[in-house]
Amino acid sequence: MKDITEIPRDETMLNVLTLGAKNDGSEDVSEIVNRYTADHALFFPAGKYKVSRPLVIKNPIYGVGYARSGVVDMTHTWLISDIEHDATDPLDEVGVVQFGGSGRFTVEDLNIVCHSRECAIYINPCIQATATFVNKVGMYGIRGYGLCAANDPAKPGFASRPLFLQNMTILGTSDESLPSVGIYLGTHLGDNRLSGIEIMGTCVGIIQEASFVYATNLHIWTGCLGHVGNDGWWSHTRGIVLGHAEFIGDNIYIDTSYIHVEFKSHGANLSINNFMEWEDGSNGACTAHAGRLFGCAPGLKDAPCINLNGGLVYVKGNDVNPGQLSDLIAPGLNPTVHNVRILSDFAVNYKNYRRLTFTECDTPSYTVAAGAGYTRIAGIAAGADSGSCEIVYTSDSGDRANITVDKVNGELFVDAKKGRKCAPLYAKMEENFVTLYAKTESGTCSVSTVCATRNLFPINLGMIKNGARVQISEVLDSADGLCEI
Repeated sequence: MKDITEIPRDETMLNVLTLGAKNDGSEDVSEIVNRYTADHALFFPAGKYKVSRPLVIKNPIYGVGYARSGVVDMTHTWLISDIEHDATDPLDEVGVVQFGGSGRFTVEDLNIVCHSRECAIYINPCIQATATFVNKVGMYGIRGYGLCAANDPAKPGFASRPLFLQNMTILGTSDESLPSVGIYLGTHLGDNRLSGIEIMGTCVGIIQEASFVYATNLHIWTGCLGHVGNDGWWSHTRGIVLGHAEFIGDNIYIDTSYIHVEFKSHGANLSINNFMEWEDGSNGACTAHAGRLFGCAPGLKDAPCINLNGGLVYVKGNDVNPGQLSDLIAPGLNPTVHNVRILSDFAVNYKNYRRLTFTECDTPSYTVAAGAGYTRIAGIAAGADSGSCEIVYTSDSGDRANITVDKVNGELFVDAKKGRKCAPLYAKMEENFVTLYAKTESGTCSVSTVCATRNLFPINLGMIKNGARVQISEVLDSADGLCEI
């Protein structure tokens, strides 16, 4: 009986071993592949295939195993490049595999190891077809681009639903490499689908210049991978970069990037259900502690659109040992962030409020645990010279008050309209920050925001958890340093 790994999937597919290719890595297979791909789908049994020139495919290619690891073995299919290429412009790329025509292509069940700055898969011009699949493919040693889909201006046209990318691993290198991009999607590529993809150790995860991406179950880690202490490399790391583009996703995990999502155009739109951010500490030796969840390219005048619904953001470190992520501020006129937990051990104060809240995004409503003493019920950050904010405070014991914080000509004022039986309320005034406290015995305190302006906004204390996953709370033993309101 034949080894199953040597049997093509159907009778129209040619086994490259029967065409004279070697699967021990000893001989270049590019001439054989490029000769037969015009008329046939090709099947690569398990083994190592040396690639000295781009494989310009015109029909599908299949292997027998996506390894999900860069360790080359003889039980999977490996295309191993020795192509020399140094350009970093996506319009000047070459790929180990290149799409060569206007047909419908599939690359499936194999692994690609890059040698220099060539990309693993290059698609230019991108074709208009509804069945272009890259499925179960590993890409390793990425110094340029993992998958690069571009449209040369000399070859105009619009590709509708051109790419279905799923079940992929894209891995960078341990040597310094810029730009090192996992997936690049150029202009004129409409309605791309991404699913089940992990991009690890590249400097940038995904660049989407235009059009639409619908994505699910992505993990993008632009962490260290050998670049320890390299601030020049670290400051360039990005999770997702959006031009005039729509990125719509579910279960998106961006891990350890200096800027997690960067906007290059006022037309960018980011909408994610179940968003997760994490810092794993692999970049701890870097001294650039100014990472941001969102960033805008220099000169961007108009605001992008941001919508996050559900998820978790991990702000690593504390006041003494801060992590890299220092800013969660969402740019734009009307960003919306709902039900996103913030896991942090930072103190709630003026120095840290940018780490602890998606300011200007929501009007918080939350409950805090009260203790025997003076319980913090709100933290309100103040921006420019003027603004106002009003919250309603209630407690289990029946306390109720409407509290207003105003900033006029740079000076902060606090006023409270208390119910008849309301226990004393206090305020602590810091530089552009007001912390409110209530005299409590036990139980819970509820706070809802009636109104807030762009320049005066409450932190959503109900969404902040500490390292033990419990709500951050503060109960003082005395009212020293506080003023009654």
